[in-house]
Order: sequence, then C-alpha cells, then structure tokens
Amino acid sequence: MKIIILGYSSLVGMAVSKYYTNNNDVDLVRVGRSDKGIHSNFEYYSVPNDIKEIANSINDLLDRISLQEDSVIINCISVGDVDQCELHKEECDLINYLFVKTLYKKIIKYNFKRFIHFSSNAVYSGDNAPYDELSKCSPVNYYGEVKLKSDNFLLSKKDKRVTVVRPITLYGIVPHKGRDNPVSMIVNRLNNGDSVNLVNDIYVNILFVNDLIKVINKIIEIDFYGLINVSGDVVYSRYELGIELAKLMNKNANLVKSISSNDFNTLAKRPKNTSFDNSIMKSLGVFPTSLKESLDLIGVI
Repeated sequence: MKIIILGYSSLVGMAVSKYYTNNNDVDLVRVGRSDKGIHSNFEYYSVPNDIKEIANSINDLLDRISLQEDSVIINCISVGDVDQCELHKEECDLINYLFVKTLYKKIIKYNFKRFIHFSSNAVYSGDNAPYDELSKCSPVNYYGEVKLKSDNFLLSKKDKRVTVVRPITLYGIVPHKGRDNPVSMIVNRLNNGDSVNLVNDIYVNILFVNDLIKVINKIIEIDFYGLINVSGDVVYSRYELGIELAKLMNKNANLVKSISSNDFNTLAKRPKNTSFDNSIMKSLGVFPTSLKESLDLIGVI
C-alpha cells in the first residue's frame, strides 16, 4: 500500500509518518516543505499563491507520485491559525478550500484506495455540545466557515473512497519548527517555572494525536467513508487542563492563572464548547488515551 502524506511536517503528518515508517508493507511518500534530504521518498511542496499555481502544482505532483489502486492520500495541508484566517481570508480560502476542491477534482479519475481529509471542531457554534456527526454546523469565524465549505463539497460527492475526519483540538510532540499545541505550551511554561494565563470558559475534550493515527489506520483497514468526529473523553477548559497538567507533573499549580476569554484580544471569535460525542470512534475499536498515559508516552512524566 502507498500512503501519500500531504503536508507531512505538520503535527498530524509527522505522527502518520512515524506510525508507518517501519511498516514494510507501506510505501510512504512524504509531501511538504523541503526537509533538506532527511527523507529519500520526499516531494517538495511550495505554498501556491493562486488557483492556477494550485492546479499546476497538483498536476506536477500527481505526475511524480503515480497513484495506484492501493494508494491512500492523507491531506494535512491547511492554514490552521484562526486569527490568521480572519486577517488573510483569501489565503485561507485558497489553501483550506480551493486546494482541497482542486485536488479532489484532479484525483477523481484515478483508481485510488482512499482520500482522507481533515476538518475541524471550528465548524460548530459551541452552543450545543456535545457534537456528533449529525449535529448542525454553524461556525462563528471565517476559518470554520471555510473548513465547512470543504467538508460539504467532499461529502456532497458521496464518494465511498473519501473520508472526512473531524478531530478536536490535538496535542502531542511538536514537530521541528512546528506550532505549540495547548499541552506542549503549558508543559513548557510549567517546566520553566513561568506563570501561564489560561481561559476558564472555552471547552474541548482534547485529543492525543496518536489516537487520531489509530483512527486513520482503522479507516484505511475497513474502508470507512463519510464523516467521523474524533476526540478524547475528558472535557477540559484550558485552565482545568493546566491544573491537571501541573498535578500530573508535580509542578506548582499556583503558576496556572484563570482568566476569561474576554481578556484576550483576538481577531476571530472562538466557540465556547465544541466537545464531541465520540461514539462512532469507539465503535471502530479506538478508545482515547488518558492525559496521564499520553504524557508518559511522550516522556513528560
């Protein structure tokens, strides 16, 4: 089986790469920004500036990677900074929607095994948690609007080779030069003895990235198609998460300060509670790793 990771230097892309690296039955193709020769089966990808560049780059990529009937395409390419999307709407639309739409239209003629695309909890308003796969989507910021537009496009095709995976906020080991996630940021602050201000009114059942990879593996294994929401079991505010991390790490909990989201000056509105009902995830046999177990796995405790 050939697994093609688009945007492999992301948190999810690196986790997928690590999971399948030592699998002799998998031919990995990593697509992303230059990794300076670290991987031999690597394709360089530069961020396109317009729809014409998107089409040309996808055509060039497909010429080089040779899709086959056992090929799995995992799209991790995304502009994920919510405020950045609010400020640069054209770029957000280009990468998070037009790239996805163009890619699908280009690959539809090929006989591939599966196309996996990642959605976001930002498609929900945050007013009616927990959210399952049938819940109404009503995004409160531009990033969520564009992600929902991509989801609706793909799901409207009713293509049984397409899976839209909607993960909640993720945490795990930060890739080289990658963005911090909520857990890594808090862990670093506590380890340095620095205080950290965390909001007490925005909630998610945060997800360990390794659990997402288990879901991806199961999707490929059983040819699961359509939409699936993926999350952890425990719902935390950022402040509650910080207190729990301090406890697990035996750090000073007084370093964790509780504030309101209104105290942050953000461009984009944040939904208050986008926690998921992860029943379908569990029906696939994937059960969330606890925060304590995940911290042990990544060497934090």
